[in-house]
Formats: sequence, structure tokens, C-alpha cells
Amino acid sequence: MPRWLVLLAGSMLLAELLRRIGLPASALLGPMICGIVAGVTGQGLRLPGPVFPLALGVVGCLIATSLPLSVLASIVDKGPVFFAGVVSIVLVSAAAGFVLARTGVLPGTTALWGSSPGAATPMTIMSASYGADMRLVAFMQYLRVIFVSGSAAAVTRFFATAPAAHGTLAPAEGSAGAIAGTLLTIVVSTALAQRVRIPAGVLMVPLVVGAVLQDTGLLTIALPGWVRVPAYTALGWGIGLRFTPAIVRHALRASPWVVLSTLLVIGASGAVAWLLVLCGETDPLSAWLSCSPGGEDTIAIIASTTPGVDMSFVMAMQTVRFVLVLFTGPGLARWLGRWLPSAADPGLLASPSKADAS
Repeated sequence: MPRWLVLLAGSMLLAELLRRIGLPASALLGPMICGIVAGVTGQGLRLPGPVFPLALGVVGCLIATSLPLSVLASIVDKGPVFFAGVVSIVLVSAAAGFVLARTGVLPGTTALWGSSPGAATPMTIMSASYGADMRLVAFMQYLRVIFVSGSAAAVTRFFATAPAAHGTLAPAEGSAGAIAGTLLTIVVSTALAQRVRIPAGVLMVPLVVGAVLQDTGLLTIALPGWVRVPAYTALGWGIGLRFTPAIVRHALRASPWVVLSTLLVIGASGAVAWLLVLCGETDPLSAWLSCSPGGEDTIAIIASTTPGVDMSFVMAMQTVRFVLVLFTGPGLARWLGRWLPSAADPGLLASPSKADAS
């Protein structure tokens, strides 16, 4: 309990400091940074079982407010440019992972799984079933989440100087009935996702269910601050606490190349975003957030607190890429793995411990 209290106090203080500086998503970034410190210093803290899934369920409903069926239809009308942007980021990330694996920086297909631009938690969990080192995959995935979070927050701080042109995602406080209905939807859909074991279901099922209920008029999604902020905090801790000493020790040798690869992927994603701007699809801020490689939940939180963001475009592009990575990532890793040398360090691919896996 004393460690949790210290983590909570530090998270609140840092989140408030970041908020005063003007960074978006301070309620997420502050707890994430404090969680990383707690994880790396071996404090042994783990979120209770249902907390992280419920936090993802809140974010799923948050995203659902920006994805009515009419918006998805308008996105489809944008045609080749939209889908070319999605596929380009996936291919760039796969190429970066292939180079890391081919040069022997990381063993086997570990780099391919770790480089997938999205679906961090399911990619990490599934990677162990395909012979990759889940610890290194987790390191790559969540290191990229941190870099993406930081770069997205910095870019939004630079560009977000005008009033919201498209409307930000800030669900109204709502009536007691709307709030109760939203919370019930989150709990039921999250429990359903865990029961049927859909990959990334704890995010996707509340998103889909919330969007359908909202679009049919059966539910008005209401997420007041006292619901969103604890969810952001739990999400930040859930990401940060995954950086255990074991993961850091295993990743230390490859970290310079992993960081370089991550920065190159973010840079390439920025180039794709600039092409979207040149083609007149959206504004620079929305383009950057829509192309940020991974961390759909993180981008949703950042975008929801930033004026001037086209939330419909950002979340549609992030969601489409999320689904694409989720269903094509394993097959792409297996296919590219045919051209990779076998892992040279058997000890590195040893089965991770329960602590590492968690």
C-alpha cells in the first residue's frame, strides 16, 4: 500500500505539472512516466486483474463517440489516399523490423512483432506463441508508445494554437442515466471480450458496441471527468509498469538500434502525414495524429484534449490500421520470417517467467 500511495502521489503531481506546461493527455503521460520508474526500479507493483481492461473499455467508448457509421462512410469516400496512408505505415514498420532481424540485432522474428505499428498488447501476447521473445517485443512496443506519446504531445503543443475547427472529443457530463448506461456498456462489453478471448477485444468490443448503440440512438455516451481521469491513470500505469528490470536487461544491448528504428518509423509516418496534408485530406495536426505509429488508445486521449483536431479522421485511420495490424501481423511475421536467420542466442528465447509475461 505505501508503494501504491507514493505512485499515486507522484502521478498526480507530475500530471498536474504537465498540465500546467500545456501538454495534452497529462493525465495519461504523468502516470505512465511514474509507472516506468516504479517498474524499472523493481517495486513489484501490478494492477488488479480487471482494472486495465476496464480502462481500455473506457477508451473504447471514448473512441466510439467519434466514429458514427456516417463518418466511416465519409472516410471510405476519401478512397485511395486514406488507405494508402494506412498501408504505407504498416509496410515501413515491417521493413524496419525486418532490417533489425536480418542484421542480427534481435533474434528470430522478435523484431517483426515488436515493430508492428499498433495493437501493442495483443502483439506482445501473441508473439510468444510464434517463437519470439515476448520480453523484447514488449520493450519495443511500449518504448514506441512512449516515443509516439511524447512526439504527439509535442506536435500538438506546437500546432494547437487555434480554437477547435472540427470539435474535440470531450463527451458531455451527461445525465445520471446516460452515465449509468455508458458504464454498464463498458462493464458488460469488457466482460464479454474477456470471456470470448477476442484479440484486443477489451478495446475493440466496447468501441464497436458503443458505436452501434450510439448510432442507433439506444445510448448517449457520457464520460465525465471522474470516469476518464482514473481510466487514463490506470492505462498509464498499465503501460509503465510493464517496463520491468528483466525487460530492460534483455533489451539493453539492442536498445540503440531499437531507438533508431523507432525514430525512423516515426519520421516516415510524419512524411506520410505530410503527404495527406498536401493532398488536402486534413490539417497538419490531425494528419500527424492519424499517422502516429501505434498506441490508438494513447492517441485517442491526446486528441481528445487538443483543440483543432479532426477526431473522426484521426480515429478512423488509427482504427483501420489497428484492425489491419491485428489480423495481418501474425501472417506477415511468419512470411518475412522465412528470410531470417534462426536465433543465435538460445538463452534469449527461453520461456519468459510469469513476472516477465505479465
